[in-house]
Amino acid sequence: MRNTRQPSPSVLDALEEWVEAGLVTPEQSRAIRQHEAEQRRPHAAVAVQRSPEAGPSLVVEALGYLGGVVMLVGAGILAGMLWPDLSVPLRLALIGATAAALIGAGFAVPDRLGEAAGRLRSVLWALGVGASAGFFAVFTTEVLDRYDEHALVVVGPLTAVVAGVLWWVRHTWLQQLALLAPLLVSAMGVGMELTSTDSSWPGALVWFVAVCWAALSWAGRIEPRTTGVAFGVLGGVLGAITMASDVGIALALATAVAAAVLALWERSLPWLGVAAITLLWTMPRAADAWFPGRLSAALTLLATGGALVGAAVWVARHQGSNPPS
Repeated sequence: MRNTRQPSPSVLDALEEWVEAGLVTPEQSRAIRQHEAEQRRPHAAVAVQRSPEAGPSLVVEALGYLGGVVMLVGAGILAGMLWPDLSVPLRLALIGATAAALIGAGFAVPDRLGEAAGRLRSVLWALGVGASAGFFAVFTTEVLDRYDEHALVVVGPLTAVVAGVLWWVRHTWLQQLALLAPLLVSAMGVGMELTSTDSSWPGALVWFVAVCWAALSWAGRIEPRTTGVAFGVLGGVLGAITMASDVGIALALATAVAAAVLALWERSLPWLGVAAITLLWTMPRAADAWFPGRLSAALTLLATGGALVGAAVWVARHQGSNPPS
């Protein structure tokens, strides 16, 4: 079957002869040439129309980042200058207006900016969550007269509600981190409420919440999956190492080893990197507590480093064609 979309060079070259022979008119010849020229353009035209406007998008994104930071700095300077003279309602109004402006600006970012819009919106919302935490902290201490751990059990959950709504609207790693942080603060506050003396409850509850977060992320319930597991593992190890006992050291070490095993099972280099960080946090402390002496610490570091290098090589060699970013 003849392909009519492919122009014939011999026909185009013969147009002048056909005009001279009277087979076609000059107007028809020009129309044929114009038609064939237009048949060669569609792909280039589409490519030009679909190319992103990188310049304006980057400028808007940079100005958005700068504006958000400037807003927070300006609010901080203003609060520092006038804070003692401001009444509690004015303090709350100042911080609340800053939080509302940042969150509202995130919603106002136009989607036509493409990926730049998503990044800018995530940053503005994360800053808005931080400002919301400041608002709830002032409200808790100045209005409810609650301090220390009694304030954490109020500030943490309220901030988590704001962060959770924003994460529900847009599942990004920055919104994910903004949600996990107040949840861990809430767990710490609850743990401190459970006892009036130094204990392992705060660290244990932080570990529990973080591990649950990592498990839900691994199961796909919390997205993005890769960063969810990473943040959960880091939070779990940090919670465990704050426990002033051998149980805390063992729990942190077990979490780090489990993270390494999971990374090998999933063949994930990002998770293996997180596991390496947690092992470097826990292995020296475990060696110092259970096998005191310079030699044991050095041998522990050598063994850990060698195992991590071997694991990295194994994952790199056995990864699929589309490794996780």
